[in-house]
Amino acid sequence: MKKLKLKVKAGLLKSWWLALPLLVLSSWWGYKNYHQFEQCQAINQKLMNELKKASGQVRAQKRFLEEGDRLSTPLPLSLLDGQLVKIEPDETYLLIFISTGCPACLEIALDVYGKVHRYEEKGLRIISISRNLVEELVDMTSARNWPMAVAHDTTGQLHRLFQIDGLPSVVFIEHGVIKLKANTLSIDRRLPELKEMILAAFVGQPSRP
Repeated sequence: MKKLKLKVKAGLLKSWWLALPLLVLSSWWGYKNYHQFEQCQAINQKLMNELKKASGQVRAQKRFLEEGDRLSTPLPLSLLDGQLVKIEPDETYLLIFISTGCPACLEIALDVYGKVHRYEEKGLRIISISRNLVEELVDMTSARNWPMAVAHDTTGQLHRLFQIDGLPSVVFIEHGVIKLKANTLSIDRRLPELKEMILAAFVGQPSRP
């Protein structure tokens, strides 16, 4: 009986030592994910505070664009590679607002891109937009082999114009009209709607050379 108890204890001790690395790895992974969540939360909170601070003037002068609004003039964008492009009223665009300090945001942005990028060959322009430093954006695009064009919103003008209140956010513009805006809280819910809108915008259109 005594030998049996010793064997049981030895077995339990062996199982504990085998499970210990898994417990340590699980704890580290949980801490890492929580830390990334805190980073994203802090970035979104900072953005919301900035928008709230300027909301009085912005709303009074109607300097922002909502769903259904139309761009009155072409909207210039400065790309990270030095090119200057304009959002023209006769083109269709998907703008994805991101931050390099939020890994989860970047993953969501890549997921959205992966679901609609096939429409680029039909004319959809997909552009990611960030307020991060140029150096940070260069590092991020290189490390992640970023598939989208990146526009650097130096002054935050585009974020204010579209009232971006959480990251990531997407804005779908069809022929100058803001057809859909979704932030981090509504992207998942509205992604099917976005895909339907993009499909309808290019139905029957041949691929561009």
